[in-house]
Amino acid sequence: MEGKLIGEIRLENGLTLEMFDHSRHVAGDVWLVSFEARVEVKIKPEYFVGDSKTGISLEDVRALLGEKATYRYAKERNFVAETEREAVLKGLKERFLDTSLSYVSSPEFPGRLVHREYKEAHSQKCVNMMASKEQTPNR
Repeated sequence: MEGKLIGEIRLENGLTLEMFDHSRHVAGDVWLVSFEARVEVKIKPEYFVGDSKTGISLEDVRALLGEKATYRYAKERNFVAETEREAVLKGLKERFLDTSLSYVSSPEFPGRLVHREYKEAHSQKCVNMMASKEQTPNR
């Protein structure tokens, strides 16, 4: 679900923060107000310079994640009156900016995101492999 782009900020670390409204009408004058913030990070070799302690290589990351990692933050509020919809959305956006803008703007953010996404994807891959082994009958 792509949603409506409601804001874009060029961050100090060179990345772009995009903010989306995914709100939808539920019934009568009731809405589900949904906010998403997204930052896409192109996977670059400099995120792995001097990273011999983790044993993660650029090739490993690209094989598992592709060419980019994406940070996503989402918040929803249910049963919002139509008259309050815009104010609630604005509040969700402002709260995100107040609490997270410095985090996603940090020069360390892109590399940390790529490493975290890789570790999560790698862990999930291992879990899936173990689950498939458990389902395979012994012969």
